[in-house]
Amino acid sequence: MWVKFLLLFFTFSFLFRTDLSFDQDLGRHIKLGEIIWQTKEVPKTNLFSYTNPDFEYINSHWLFEVLAYGFDQTIGVGWLLALKISIFLFSVWLILKVIPKENQFLLLPIGFIFLHVLRERLELRPEIFSFLFTAIALFMLERFLKTGSRLIFILPVIQLIWINTHIYFFVGLALQGIYLIHSLGVKLTHPRGVIGSHLGILAVVLISSCLISLINPHGISSFLYPLSVTKNYGYTIVENQTMFLLENIGFRDPNFLFVKISAFLVGLSVLVSLIRKGLNTKNLLISLFGLTLALMHVRGFPYLVLLSLPAVIQNFGAVKSNGLTQMLTAVVAILLLIESYLYLNGDYYKYTNNSHQPGLRMGQSVKGAMNFVLAKDLAGPIYNNFDIGSYILYRGYPRYKVFVDGRPEAYPKEFFLDTYIPTQSDYTRFMDLEKKWGFKTIIFSHTDQTPWGKAFLQNIVKDPAWIMIYIDDFVIILVRSDVIDEENLTVVDLSKLEPGSYQFSNHLSYIRIGYLLLSIGQQDSGKQFILKAKELFPESPIINQIIGDQVTNKFFW
Repeated sequence: MWVKFLLLFFTFSFLFRTDLSFDQDLGRHIKLGEIIWQTKEVPKTNLFSYTNPDFEYINSHWLFEVLAYGFDQTIGVGWLLALKISIFLFSVWLILKVIPKENQFLLLPIGFIFLHVLRERLELRPEIFSFLFTAIALFMLERFLKTGSRLIFILPVIQLIWINTHIYFFVGLALQGIYLIHSLGVKLTHPRGVIGSHLGILAVVLISSCLISLINPHGISSFLYPLSVTKNYGYTIVENQTMFLLENIGFRDPNFLFVKISAFLVGLSVLVSLIRKGLNTKNLLISLFGLTLALMHVRGFPYLVLLSLPAVIQNFGAVKSNGLTQMLTAVVAILLLIESYLYLNGDYYKYTNNSHQPGLRMGQSVKGAMNFVLAKDLAGPIYNNFDIGSYILYRGYPRYKVFVDGRPEAYPKEFFLDTYIPTQSDYTRFMDLEKKWGFKTIIFSHTDQTPWGKAFLQNIVKDPAWIMIYIDDFVIILVRSDVIDEENLTVVDLSKLEPGSYQFSNHLSYIRIGYLLLSIGQQDSGKQFILKAKELFPESPIINQIIGDQVTNKFFW
């Protein structure tokens, strides 16, 4: 029992941090929830964008959006953080309960490794319900196999909720299919066995789950959506890539190491079970299913825990307690407590240059910029980048529609390939686009790490036709030069920008502004921001790296 408690405590330690979901999609989810609640229908076109307002798309998480809006309007959206943590902890607890007692002597060391990959997907997204329903489905199916529990008849109801909450509903159907295959194998080898007699019930539940999944706003199209969702993607987002591709283009993520170790343990557990001649079809398929999802794309990492972990433990079979296992458990327990402490006191985030901090708080990096936009009633149309469109429409719709938001599926593939990316990479093409749409305001996240985003920033700050009127640690705002006097707006002189104008508590905020200034040729002011960051956190690895670049004259320090 104490081992499970330690693993749950470890999970809580890295969950207890600021949530940056508003920097992703949460704002858009709340706004869509409001529209669905008021109109009593799910929008089927991209109503937030003035560039592609009639483009049809499938909303596979509308129920989550209504829930998010409900929290926002009643007890507060911040309480969704408590719900999120409860869902994660309950899901992990269910997974740990699936593991038989005789298999638990390796649980702490293996579980400690696997749980690290959960860190990749901790923000408040619709997928947290897929995590919950995956754990519940696995628990119910396992209980049915062992005790014939009638809880299994709840699975079709869960599938009904699942398909209307998140696109990963297919995981539940796949799990049912795996248990059906397993029972079929048992039936063929042991015709009179108890497990084999479960075959008919599993078949009925699976068929019922498939049929009830058709009850959604998009019918069969939503049911088949997981097979085609990425075919229209014209914009590459990190969560849909494999870790191997990301590594090849220089992307670094500490969770990749734990995915690789977990993958090795999956393979080793299968080999061990084969040697022992105790390979279980169900455990084999489930462990490989979770691994496959994790290797297909980053967003699938949590399924190594939710699916593969209990199967891997069972693949290794019963391990007796001995001096070696006791010593290993003790060492891992100490490492777990140390790492948990580093999360809870914030040192982990400081030394890894992570924007998170300990505590339950919603971060809204674009809040200051949108406060400014709304207070000044800046003119549209606005031009914005992909990263912040969802927050802009959350605060600004219907007064403002966006050029783009964070839904590749809600825009034609050609829009990204022929318009969005080329017009940021080639500034002459942006000027042509500007003539077409008549942009009056630009709201752009200067933390954009794409090559085209960086190129656009380099060019827009040098164009005299555009004047900067706002800058913080996340966003810059520019307006056409001919509206400065009309709107009584104050120009931001980047050469005279000083860190004393800001009161950031996190050294990373000063680094972001400083790095932007250095990259666009404002060395003097950029240096001041970097030195301010160093004053707040002298041991910061990234600050010392930036200062060290003076040796190569990278920024002409």
